[in-house]
Amino acid sequence: MNPLGCTEFDLKDRDEIKRSADMSPFYLALRGECSFVQKVRNMENIGVAVGIVIDEYAEDITNILMSDDGTGGGIRIPSMLISRTDGDILLDWFKSATKKEKH
Repeated sequence: MNPLGCTEFDLKDRDEIKRSADMSPFYLALRGECSFVQKVRNMENIGVAVGIVIDEYAEDITNILMSDDGTGGGIRIPSMLISRTDGDILLDWFKSATKKEKH
């Protein structure tokens, strides 16, 4: 796994996205350690349709901008920053949904 999205994903991650072609894949990455652009570019490179970055702090994100670090010119997928609270809700949902599917 690549929870921060700061490094290139493994080929197995790209293959998993391709197997999910019946839906628009998105990826949840935790904020921190690299730029938003790097995270989203790595997500796009494995076939993700939408990049979602979860804030690392429980703070008001209203005025936080996902700014371009000067290398984001070629990115084609939409991306967004969500609050830590909303991110935790999504992560908890994924954990419970994954457990149910395995039964």
